[in-house]
Amino acid sequence: MTTIIRPLQQADAADLAKNCFPDLPPEDVLDAVREDLALQEAGQGITLVAVADGRVGVHAKLRRKDDSGWVFNVASHPDFRGRGIVQDLLAELARRARATGIVRLLAHVRADNRRARRAYEKAGFRPVGQDGMRGDQLRYELHLFP
Repeated sequence: MTTIIRPLQQADAADLAKNCFPDLPPEDVLDAVREDLALQEAGQGITLVAVADGRVGVHAKLRRKDDSGWVFNVASHPDFRGRGIVQDLLAELARRARATGIVRLLAHVRADNRRARRAYEKAGFRPVGQDGMRGDQLRYELHLFP
């Protein structure tokens, strides 16, 4: 499976709804895509997708806050898991964030979500504390400059 990582496009909404966010109403996913594209255009966000076999199977977004970028909504279809695609997508997100002057990436991960924790750690993120925004969450961080 050859995978391409690229910025989000309007035409990705249907695949995202089906493959990455099947529990959300498709119109909510379409609204989120529109918002993500507007934030990208304004330089306040980056949303990337991984495409293989003609379909979007992995999604991640970043929102800029000062010199940091918050990573969230990392989602993958089961067919895309276990291949390092999430790590590749996070690495590309970090590269693009660094190019805009962002110095660190932050993410919240549920403490009981071992798969997500492992994916972030493989991508170089490290747990730096615990937050209680939505239950037991760990805060992960990746410094982009030494």
